Amino acid sequence: MGFKLTGFICLLLLLASCVQPVLAEDSSETESTEDESTENKSTSNIGSGLDKGLTLDLLNQDPDPVKPGDVLEIRLSIQNTGYEDLDNCVLEIKPEYPFKAIAGEKLVQNIGTLGKRYEDNRQKVVKFKLGLDNNINEGKYPLKVYVYADGNKNRFSLTKDFDIEIDSESNAEIEYISVEKMVPGQKTDLVFGIKNVGNSPLKNAMFSWESTNDVILPVGSSNVKHINLIDIGDTENASFEVLTNVNTKPGLYKLNMVLTYDDVEELQTITEAGTVENQKRKEIKSKAGIYIGGTTDFDVAFMERSQTGAYTFSISNIGNNAANSVKISIPQQANWTIADGSSNSVVLGNLQKGDYTTADFNLKPAKIGEDLPIKFEISYTSNDGIRQVEEIELSLYSSTFTPSTEAGISEERNSSSLAYKAGFAMLVFVACGAVIYKKRQKKLKMESAQENELNEMKAEDRDR
Repeated sequence: MGFKLTGFICLLLLLASCVQPVLAEDSSETESTEDESTENKSTSNIGSGLDKGLTLDLLNQDPDPVKPGDVLEIRLSIQNTGYEDLDNCVLEIKPEYPFKAIAGEKLVQNIGTLGKRYEDNRQKVVKFKLGLDNNINEGKYPLKVYVYADGNKNRFSLTKDFDIEIDSESNAEIEYISVEKMVPGQKTDLVFGIKNVGNSPLKNAMFSWESTNDVILPVGSSNVKHINLIDIGDTENASFEVLTNVNTKPGLYKLNMVLTYDDVEELQTITEAGTVENQKRKEIKSKAGIYIGGTTDFDVAFMERSQTGAYTFSISNIGNNAANSVKISIPQQANWTIADGSSNSVVLGNLQKGDYTTADFNLKPAKIGEDLPIKFEISYTSNDGIRQVEEIELSLYSSTFTPSTEAGISEERNSSSLAYKAGFAMLVFVACGAVIYKKRQKKLKMESAQENELNEMKAEDRDR
């Protein structure tokens, strides 16, 4: 019995010696686990600043909301609600897209000591200024602010995100129209410059236009153009080949223009992979005026050369508009000069579409017997009230000519002809006078004979 009891006791001692290392290991592991938990808890508390009673709030932002490209000013309130002073407090901002640093503005500020709760110096207000990227869409973006003790970040620290609202206003305008005037019946390239003047890209843009009573119509295409993307500040062109009727009445005509595009309304989610966009369709309507009418075209042609040496030219209005106060001139040039004493300009008056008239110039060529170019200037007032000048050049043959001899012969012939006609008229007049005189004398003789015969008959009656 004693041997059994002794053996049992030995067995218990042996088991005890085996269990102690295990328990020690478990105890060590438990202690390690507790230490790690304590450390994590401490880290959590340091990360939140709650163990020190540290709070950080955004008082305001200016402007609110802020727009891309603006300067953002924020005011932060930091407060110690704990029971110990917090020395060497530092606030720091590490800007990430879309925020950026501004030259001369501090991103790290040491605010000194924050007194414990119930003390006057327990709270301070800190101001920061940041820049914003120009190319950013509308939405809310996180701004990270760090608070820690200078030289000992493990003593206390706090990290907080503040959502900054950014208003990305999208907008567009018709920056220019390539044409102010159109000539009836003439094809014209009409180009619209569409500029993105907003703060976000324009996507899937569609541009269309129409004129009053369809006076202006596109040729070979529709009046709609699609543009995939117009980036911020960029301008894209929408080109059309257009035509108006040849008989269109001159005047100012209205163009109605419509631009629609996808507008990024807001950013719903911000993730590490990117953003999720909520888009809607936006429409912009505008109008402009285009004047139809204006200039016209002319044609100059040589007709004949008179006996006095004057060159006669025909001037035709071959355009689609009327021309008022038309004047044709021959400017100074090498091949042709104006003869002494004559004018280099002729006023033609008004020429309607399709009309023509003539003008004479006394010209002297530089060379004889050659085709020489001659230049004309036609000035006129178009139907939009603007004085216009058109230059025309044609080839004119220079022939020999002696104005004095031919003119003398012509005058001599004219003088002889006039004398002959005057002599013949005189002969006719004399002949007619002689005939009339003879008839008159014969009539008087007959009347006298009749009177004598009557007197004789009266005398015979008295004698009876």
